[in-house]
Amino acid sequence: MTRATMTTTYIAVLATLAAVAIGYAVGTQSWATVDPAMFALILVLAAATQRVPVFLFRSSAVSVSFAATIAAYVLYGPGAAVATNVLCAAINAFSPRKPFQKVAFNFSSLTLAAFVAAQTYQAVGGLTPPTDLFRTVVAVAVSGLVYYALGSGFTAGVISLSTGTPFVSVWRENYAWMFVNFVATAVNGASLAVAYQALGFFGAVMFVLPLGVAWYSFKLYMTRSEETRRHNEELVELNQKLRAANESLERSQLSVVEALVETLEAKDATVGRTASTVTRAVSLARRLGVSDDELDAVRLGALIHDVGKISIPEQILRKAGPLTKSEWDLVKQHPTIGAQLIVNVPALAPARATVLAHHERYDGTGYPRGLRGNEIPLAAQIVAAVDAYAAMTASRPYRGTLSEDEALDELRRNAGTQFNPAVVQAFIAQLAEEPHGARQADAAASFAFRTVRADGD
Repeated sequence: MTRATMTTTYIAVLATLAAVAIGYAVGTQSWATVDPAMFALILVLAAATQRVPVFLFRSSAVSVSFAATIAAYVLYGPGAAVATNVLCAAINAFSPRKPFQKVAFNFSSLTLAAFVAAQTYQAVGGLTPPTDLFRTVVAVAVSGLVYYALGSGFTAGVISLSTGTPFVSVWRENYAWMFVNFVATAVNGASLAVAYQALGFFGAVMFVLPLGVAWYSFKLYMTRSEETRRHNEELVELNQKLRAANESLERSQLSVVEALVETLEAKDATVGRTASTVTRAVSLARRLGVSDDELDAVRLGALIHDVGKISIPEQILRKAGPLTKSEWDLVKQHPTIGAQLIVNVPALAPARATVLAHHERYDGTGYPRGLRGNEIPLAAQIVAAVDAYAAMTASRPYRGTLSEDEALDELRRNAGTQFNPAVVQAFIAQLAEEPHGARQADAAASFAFRTVRADGD
């Protein structure tokens, strides 16, 4: 069933129930007891207040005409209340003119709310006409709540069906706050009836002013609410634009970093070993039980930890002989430069500490900040150990390739000085579990880099 069909069916059911209610209420009403002048005042008040409704969600609206309806059933009974609402529905249909379906809904919802509220008033002990103030107040309070619940519920229901917005969301946004206003307006309606009963027609006229105050409170609240809603919508739209702009900027920044890494691979082919380094670093991090955030830092750090080498001249990176002090000082700047390169890229933020600290040593003699022990981020300690193994098992122009056993001996020898002993122990255990063929393939691939030089890692 389509949304339009469900809405039409819903309105048809309400219209059928409303027609039955009108027939019953009008047929059982004792019209001989109705004061024509007072009833005319009630109808005029209902018409006037219905003519100037307060608009709510989209095309829905509310008026204080239900105060006149309450006065009608308190003084004369359900038939008078239903007749009052029929007048309100007629005015609502032509001010401004509305489609038939909307007219049918307004007619039905107003009529049913008035009829059920009037029946509730009598059911809980309300007297017609009112002769007991306490019983009248209690009955009006209960019947007013019924009127409020049905009127707001019917309207929220049709909006929900026609727009696909959840019923609860529509009701909370447009009607939940109106409880106090409905109660106050219901009291005005009851006061109008009691004043007429005690003071006659002119006494009732004196209670018209509070209805104007109630209408103005509705109007003022909705004006402020609409301003707040528009402001919130503008903020949401602005946030969406900012988010889109940030995502676009982030993509651009990532593209720049990717270009830098590709350029670095062309300058220093040892960076090409990052595939196995990333895989092993992530596996080691999981073995050590790091958190998800630390796992991101390990994955990204293993991938881009040497990005700062982009600033190192190619002749230094490819130099076959020992580096001079000035050349070595320049190489030692690459962690700081790498961290600075990615500082404004939010997607790479988890890796910044790893990029900056991957050449720190466990004994505090590393660079650039001389951190020691647990001062060094665990992600950086993991990347340092895994990258060192990859470097040692790769060919260098100034030395041959170390065997796996020789590289493992170096890791053991430097555990506690250059590397975290726990990280080294876990990494050695991990390498022992790797398929031998996989390690051989990784070692063979390293011969593709015989003409390049590491930076001493």
